[in-house]
Amino acid sequence: MTEFAAQSIGEFLADLASADPTPGGGCVAGLVGAFAAALGSMVGAIAGKKSHHPELAAVTRAMDSLRAEFLELAAEDTAAFDAVMAAYRVPKDDPTRRAAIDDALGGAAAVPLHTAEKCVELLQDLNRLVSHATPQSVSDIGVAVRLAAAALESALLNVTINLAYMRDPARIAADKAQCEQLRTAGAQLAAAGKAAVAERMP
Repeated sequence: MTEFAAQSIGEFLADLASADPTPGGGCVAGLVGAFAAALGSMVGAIAGKKSHHPELAAVTRAMDSLRAEFLELAAEDTAAFDAVMAAYRVPKDDPTRRAAIDDALGGAAAVPLHTAEKCVELLQDLNRLVSHATPQSVSDIGVAVRLAAAALESALLNVTINLAYMRDPARIAADKAQCEQLRTAGAQLAAAGKAAVAERMP
């Protein structure tokens, strides 16, 4: 378990509210994804009391796995940004400074990009879960869909801010293209999930 995952919510929020730049937005994106996945797990567990449908069991397992992955990504994002700050502290006359900064920025962009990929995966699974949810828990999927969509956009913002300081045109172009693909896919899945939930709401 990551160190911050063992904190109380109050302790984490106090750290987040401090002047220290970490934990920051990328970490929060991962945690919001974990909250969304946890809601999905809850809905699956409730439905699983009465249903043994293979898809329900598979989706619930996927939610459990995603929750753990999001927690790891939240921790990795904090570590990646700490590495960026360390690179910028290298003396300006050090010939290795620029390469260190570029490497650190690449890592800091890669983590939220992975978070965004997992958000799209989560939205896919939430869409699969809607038809299995009990009438009383379908609203929780609606909350999870909105959280997953917010986590996706938040992660993409963190990719963009890191790309702004990078100097590799090919890497920048590739990451931007992937961001747009994920944004489009996520928006479509979120819209589908919201519509499916709305159809099942009383």
